[in-house]
Amino acid sequence: MAEVLSFSDVKRQKDFELEKNLLKELSLTQIIQSVKACLTPLFPFLQDEKGILSEGCIDFAIEAYLLGGRFGVFGYYGESMQRASARSAKEEEELSFDFFEYLCNWTHEQYSSIEQREIYEASCQFIKSWWTEGFLEREKQCKLRMR
Repeated sequence: MAEVLSFSDVKRQKDFELEKNLLKELSLTQIIQSVKACLTPLFPFLQDEKGILSEGCIDFAIEAYLLGGRFGVFGYYGESMQRASARSAKEEEELSFDFFEYLCNWTHEQYSSIEQREIYEASCQFIKSWWTEGFLEREKQCKLRMR
C-alpha cells in the first residue's frame, strides 16, 4: 500500500531541495565581502568578520538570497525581474525592516550619530542585492535544467 503524503509535506520537501541546490552555488567569502562593502562605511567596528553583527548580516544575506531564488523561476518563464520583485515585495520589505532593526539594536552608543535613514537605506540595498543574486542564480539553474 502506498504512503499518504500531505501537500505541506511535499511542499516542504520541494522547498528543501530548492534551498539545497541554491546554497551549493553560494560563497561565504562573497557574502563577507558584501557585508564589508555595504556596511563598513556606516559601522567601522565591522572589521571582525567573526563578530556577532557580521554573523547576523550573513544570515540575512542568505535569507534574501533564498527569497530571490524562490522567485527566480518566474524569470525563467519570461517575467521581468521588476515584476517578480513586486511579487515578493512584502517579504522583501519585512526582511529589510528586520535587518534594519537588527542593525539598530547592535549599534553602539558611540555610533549613535549615524542617521537611521542611512542605516535603513543600506539595509534595503543589502537585502535587494542578495535578492537579485538569488533570483539570477535560480533563473540560471532553470535555464540549465538543474531545478
